Amino acid sequence: MNKFKLYLITCLLPLLASSCSYSSSTGWSFSDSDSVKEEKERRRKVDQKTDRILEVGRTTDRAKARRQAKEEVFEDEFFRSSRP
Repeated sequence: MNKFKLYLITCLLPLLASSCSYSSSTGWSFSDSDSVKEEKERRRKVDQKTDRILEVGRTTDRAKARRQAKEEVFEDEFFRSSRP
């Protein structure tokens, strides 16, 4: 049983260490995958568009502005991916 635990540790420790990163501000964390980065970027765009919709006065309801912003971000990403 001890050999099995030792084997698991020697196999999993390098894998775990390679997927972690250290930042002085946040400490140890797992590396973000591309999909997580894309989702964070999409959320940031939606927040910016929501604020812009409210600034311009297209609506005063934040929930409605957020729905409109999500639609616009989706359209932007959809048409950008289909253009050459």
